[in-house]
Amino acid sequence: MTLNKRYIRNIKNNISFYISIIVITALVVYMYVAISAAYTKEKEYLDDNVVLVNREDGQFTLYKDMPGDELETFEEKWNVDIERQYFVDANISDKAQIRVLSPNEKVNKYVVSKGEDIKEDNEILVSELFAKANNIKIGDEITLYINDIKKTFRVSGYAIRFDYLFCLKNVNDTFSISSEFGVGIISSGNYRDFVNGATGSMGNSYYSIVYNEDNEREVRKALFSEYATSSYISADINNRIQTPNDQLEELGSMVGLILPVSILLVVILMAVILGRKVKNERKMIGILNALGMTKFELARHYSIFGLIPGLAGSLIGTVLGNATTGYVMDLMIEGKLEPFNISFNSSIGSNLIAVGLPTLCYTVGVFITALLTIKGNAIELIKGSGKSAVHKRFRLSKSKMSFRTKYKIRAVLGNPGRTLTLLGGLAIGGLVLSFMLACVDSLEYYVDESVDAIGSFEYEYYLNTLIPEAEGENVFYDNTAGFLAASLAAKDKNDIATVMGIDDTTYINLKTKDGKVLETEDGKYYISSMAAMIYGLDKGDILVLYDINSLEEYEIVVDDIFENGSQNLIITSNATLVSLMKLDDTIGINDASFSVYNGIMSDRKLSLDESIILKEIIREDIKKQLDENILKSMKSMLWFVLLLGAGVMVMIIFLMVNVLLSESTVNISMLKVLGYNDSEINSIITHIYHVIVAIGAVLGLLLGIWANDFNFRQSTSVYNCYVKNIITPSSVMIYFAIALVSYAVSLILLGGKVKKVSMVESLKDTRT
Repeated sequence: MTLNKRYIRNIKNNISFYISIIVITALVVYMYVAISAAYTKEKEYLDDNVVLVNREDGQFTLYKDMPGDELETFEEKWNVDIERQYFVDANISDKAQIRVLSPNEKVNKYVVSKGEDIKEDNEILVSELFAKANNIKIGDEITLYINDIKKTFRVSGYAIRFDYLFCLKNVNDTFSISSEFGVGIISSGNYRDFVNGATGSMGNSYYSIVYNEDNEREVRKALFSEYATSSYISADINNRIQTPNDQLEELGSMVGLILPVSILLVVILMAVILGRKVKNERKMIGILNALGMTKFELARHYSIFGLIPGLAGSLIGTVLGNATTGYVMDLMIEGKLEPFNISFNSSIGSNLIAVGLPTLCYTVGVFITALLTIKGNAIELIKGSGKSAVHKRFRLSKSKMSFRTKYKIRAVLGNPGRTLTLLGGLAIGGLVLSFMLACVDSLEYYVDESVDAIGSFEYEYYLNTLIPEAEGENVFYDNTAGFLAASLAAKDKNDIATVMGIDDTTYINLKTKDGKVLETEDGKYYISSMAAMIYGLDKGDILVLYDINSLEEYEIVVDDIFENGSQNLIITSNATLVSLMKLDDTIGINDASFSVYNGIMSDRKLSLDESIILKEIIREDIKKQLDENILKSMKSMLWFVLLLGAGVMVMIIFLMVNVLLSESTVNISMLKVLGYNDSEINSIITHIYHVIVAIGAVLGLLLGIWANDFNFRQSTSVYNCYVKNIITPSSVMIYFAIALVSYAVSLILLGGKVKKVSMVESLKDTRT
């Protein structure tokens, strides 16, 4: 049919407009497909293997050992699986360590992700992130050092231990450094020979447990009663296990809500823009209607102009999304978690949504717009008058303002649909852009400020023994501060808080939001701003904590909140914590002049007996970990999304100026007839939205900052820290520079269209 040739002609004449629609559609569809495919496959793989390897539900240590026959009896009685895990940390260089593990038979079995399983005694499997960070390839030989004993192994492959998916040296650590710590698995016999030969024992150990029925609380009470549990860490508060779950949960919320809503908003916006393009065809619609085409036939004909960019853009986005899902996943997760090495492809359902939603919305949007346009009288449509005319109140016929000012006011206020569409588009593009800028700034601020918020100590030691100290006595060294620390969990929460009993606050910061410096007092509890955020607490509220070993509950009142967004910390006096934990009865101290310590802070490294050190925290290492895990890994992902947001903003501004010019063809022609040159016409016609663009940009900036603050507040427990919402002046300048440049480039690129408009257009439009 001859009418079908109009599709090619129309698209050819408006090629930049349709390319912009296709590109912006491809961008949002690409984000949805790539991220949803990554999430779906990672989640499926994790869920399947958690069952396959029988990943632990908890791990514990006991004061009283559990012999093999008693362990089997306990398992049978309570319907649980328990296995003892032995390990030892071996050096491969001055900085890098491998935690050597023997294979488990029942709980926390491993999966070989690349290469081959262990076959010989001289073979080892290593975690892939550690191997890549230290340039260790399959087939290479590595030498492990334990004390003065060394042994060389050939790397037969890479393995995943799902209880070490986020490879932390200690379960309560926050950050992992792949170049410094990883996991290695050797045969059971080789482990006994190598470790026993080097240490004279089987190394360190803990028990892993899996509950086969809903009886965790009863089992934990039985363990404490029968074997005196010295520590218990459930999987949901074990950072090695929970961090991958939290990150996938965050990604799931993005896939399930944020991305679909973003796509829907952009798709609706594009459908509205396409609809406005159809309204410019009202004269042609009137002619075709007068020639006998029905309203349905006309609407169906014009709906093809929505179907073409919708289908093209969504197909391009879907193909690219499926092709690069692995890369996107590497940016978002796999740089921090052990890679699964699985093939990524989105589900049929996701692909259908990605292709169908934009295509359907664009097609239906244009179809409805065409039907509404056809409601006018055919003669009025041919004349170009009717319902599209500017409302009389914006004609400003009695105003003494200049012609240019009148025209701009009428064009902006007399066409609210177009103006609101521009504002909405700018707000969407600006939201994505400013959200990413604020997120990067907030993370940088967190890294710079969080170390200072922790305290002024250079070294902090946690001990595996309790040390009593009489008043005035210093069992350590001068210029040190002893403290008592206990790990307690909040009731109905999955987060462990460190409760610290300390009297000398020289090395910690207890400054409140209003600048007040707190002093520890008996019976008073102060919580960090991060803890207040996690638990939703304010000054005067009650917090119920429980001992993770005995499950005994303690109730405390929040007396004040100090600024510390990087630690889930509760501070009280030493005597108060001793009394709370009933340690005075445990170690037989009834004299209030005594303090009890299991930790010490210092401004220098101390020569403590290695056998009593449970954990050493070095201030310089904290900064290094933050730099490595937050700034490098997270910023790579954020900049990727930031570029996409900037692209969306540029395209939306370009489209709206394009629509403005298309709707002003007759006016441009008339001005040419009246003698205006091209630069003057551009000033009058295309430069009317300066103020609206500024308002839209400000709106997008504010929405992005709000979204960033909401994200960090909601994700405090997920990130294991509270990141303060910050956007720097330089980022604000970058944001407005992108908006301004986008607008300026759009005006420059589209300004050439004014030259192509013929003076004859105005004469055609005024024929009756």
